[in-house]
Amino acid sequence: MLIAANASQITIDGKVVPGIQSIDFKITRNRQNIHAISTEERLGAYYGALYVQGSIKIKSGYEALDKKMYETIPALKFFQIVVQLTPQSVDKPVKKITFDECILEDKTFAMDATGVATTTYNFTATRIREE
Repeated sequence: MLIAANASQITIDGKVVPGIQSIDFKITRNRQNIHAISTEERLGAYYGALYVQGSIKIKSGYEALDKKMYETIPALKFFQIVVQLTPQSVDKPVKKITFDECILEDKTFAMDATGVATTTYNFTATRIREE
């Protein structure tokens, strides 16, 4: 089943975000290799914490995220991103991806002479849930 970008929906703190151009994320598990003395081969590995990093690109920008970027540390609040993936010509989502306890890491604004301005928001999340 092919997921359609124009049929899918992204919400931040329960509000639909207009002008989404793309979303991408990466999940990384912390790993430490275990080696024996006098060998180049790994004997095993120790696995630790899971890291979730992502970015959202939005046409022009999104005021709610702009405000979060400039919050002072004492006022910093987590937010939640929910991605509902939907195939074309289907009424309900087939997959839901939830990013919990998100924090903005950085923001990039770009505009060129041939298009519309875009803002990219890079975030981290405490956990990701796929349903």
